[in-house]
Amino acid sequence: MLRVQDVRSARGALVAGACVGFCLAACQAPDEYFRGNDFGQAGNTTLGVAGNGAGGSLSPTGTAGATGAAGSIAPTGAAGSSTAGTTGAAGTTGAAGTTGAAGTTGAAGTTGTAGTTGAGGRGTGTGGAAGTTGAAGRGGTTGAAGRGGTTGTAGRGGTTGSAGRGGGGGGTTGAGGASNSCPLGGRLDCSAAGSLDMTPDGMVADFSTGQWNATTAKFCDAHGLDGGVSFYAGTGSTAMAAVDTMAQNLKLNFMVSAGQYAGGRLNFDSCVDARMFNSIQFTASVSAGSLTGCTLQVQLQTQDQRPMTAMNPTGGTCTAATCERYPAAALTAPTATAAMVTTRFTAFDNPAMSAIATAGQLTGIQWQVNSGNNGSGTCTVELRIDNIRFVTQ
Repeated sequence: MLRVQDVRSARGALVAGACVGFCLAACQAPDEYFRGNDFGQAGNTTLGVAGNGAGGSLSPTGTAGATGAAGSIAPTGAAGSSTAGTTGAAGTTGAAGTTGAAGTTGAAGTTGTAGTTGAGGRGTGTGGAAGTTGAAGRGGTTGAAGRGGTTGTAGRGGTTGSAGRGGGGGGTTGAGGASNSCPLGGRLDCSAAGSLDMTPDGMVADFSTGQWNATTAKFCDAHGLDGGVSFYAGTGSTAMAAVDTMAQNLKLNFMVSAGQYAGGRLNFDSCVDARMFNSIQFTASVSAGSLTGCTLQVQLQTQDQRPMTAMNPTGGTCTAATCERYPAAALTAPTATAAMVTTRFTAFDNPAMSAIATAGQLTGIQWQVNSGNNGSGTCTVELRIDNIRFVTQ
């Protein structure tokens, strides 16, 4: 049986729930529609509306029973019976209202893209090229250093490393970037004992930093072959020969007048025996001007055509009225792009009718430009020569 106190408690809970609902609605802040680009829009949380259940019928008490009829007025009459009324049934408690669905949560703002990481700086610079490994000396017997060398170390040739000409074992590896060491001047000796035998690489000069000494104006390769440059010209012509230390090549500037010539030389300080090879090789290009109207030759200087009066070095054997008739070979005019030129020793003429093999008595190499067109041609040209060596092909 539902008591009056229970009904009162239920009604109190309904009233309190309604007050909380109304209070939440009143305290709810306005929906947030002003958002920046970096934040999502928050959703609106809707409060549930409380349901209105129908209240039960509340009767404080049951209907009172009928009053019994009064008994007879008698001193000992029986008391009338009186029956209590039935208590009324409690009313049904109203159903609770449905809770409102929660608002959708706003999407989060887009995260900004990270900046690109900067590229790392370049590493350390390129190391210098290693020096050329010293070549063994020319067949010594006791290991003593040869011409220009000290005992057991480099002889006439590489820095720390090439065995001296006539020295014993091979030298140690040369230090990178160091200049080669060669004696200055001397006397030409093209005998079997005195000539300088070329090593298998056949290198003469490439005018690199280690080979060319701008102070002494001398080249010196790793094998001990050294020398200088010079130039010459006919009447009315001009010539210049110099090493370009930046481009690291031999630069020849010629102006050739009609019927004349101009040339530049690489002069050896030793007599060279190149008979183990059959050709001379180098790169050539035209860096300015033109050879139009002229022809180009490469010539091999020989001891028997070098004048006896020549100095630095001495040792020429020509006593004729006309010396320096060196063997020559015609060349195709080079272009602006440096190209390899290879000429066999058999292509060289022998104007002095020498009985000595040309390749066995070499004292230098020269490049000569001659007036063409039957002697009427003229030209002004700048040539570049590099990577000179003897080869076998």
